[in-house]
Amino acid sequence: MAQLSVPDVASQLNVSPQRVRAMLRSGILRGEQLGGRWLVDAASLGAAGKPAGRPFSERVAWGLVDVVEGDLAVELAPSERSRLKVRWNALLDSDDCARLLSAVMARRAERSRWSAPDPAGLFDDDRFVPSGKSDPRSGISVGVYAEGYVQESDFEDLVADHLLVPARGRENVLLRKVYRPLPVPLPWLVVAADLADGDAREVQQAELLLKRYAARA
Repeated sequence: MAQLSVPDVASQLNVSPQRVRAMLRSGILRGEQLGGRWLVDAASLGAAGKPAGRPFSERVAWGLVDVVEGDLAVELAPSERSRLKVRWNALLDSDDCARLLSAVMARRAERSRWSAPDPAGLFDDDRFVPSGKSDPRSGISVGVYAEGYVQESDFEDLVADHLLVPARGRENVLLRKVYRPLPVPLPWLVVAADLADGDAREVQQAELLLKRYAARA
């Protein structure tokens, strides 16, 4: 995997280094931190260089999930729900729906990468809710890897109980921290958004999930 420095990426995208770091934190760009410095996955620059729409706030991102699921989305005003339905239909009609979903849902959770002595143990912990490629609906077999969500109130205890340490090259756990109760299983749109943040194979599976929804909608 080719990796670039933050200044190199800033120059290529014609943005500031601070913007590049924000894009890494939000998931628009993929990368890893080594020795306190970001290294950016060069393959993720293609999507980042195209306008994809401003990310929704966390509240609106989860409101979109409720709208798609047919729930009331009580945190949203009626006008917000109407606008989200329009945006959702436009996203489904797009030829680049997975990338757009990744962009608008980028603020749905705080993402962190870890190394664990036994990542499989997370699947037996009720505080951890599998998603992305760890969700059976992804259609991806990932082996010894755990990707999922945890509530903010459980985050520190989960990290301590499973002896997680920040990933330094041997990442086998991806956690997304949220400040709201988590349904089990997670809505399919959340799984699709998590896949859309990943590599080419995961993006392809996200597109398949979106197409399945569009076919039955």
